Amino acid sequence: MSMNHHKNKSFPCDKCGLCCRNIRGHELYLHLDRGDGVCCHFDENNNLCAIYDERPDICNIDTMYRKFFSQSMTLPEYYVLNIEACKKLQGIEQ
Repeated sequence: MSMNHHKNKSFPCDKCGLCCRNIRGHELYLHLDRGDGVCCHFDENNNLCAIYDERPDICNIDTMYRKFFSQSMTLPEYYVLNIEACKKLQGIEQ
């Protein structure tokens, strides 16, 4: 995937919910784990975040980029890293 593919676009989330259902053992997400590795804000009825518009910064790719990664990489590079993480969760090999 070309780095320019995501230039001036938002992160291409397909709303699979896997990131919200796989937070067990991740120190940054301990406060969100409902006890079974699923985020306490994940709505299993629609596979979406129940507090999406008010979600924590840690759950917002663009906010995390601006706050912590904008000095070390470009936004397209950061998106590619996150897309790779999504694919790993989905079991898709590149």
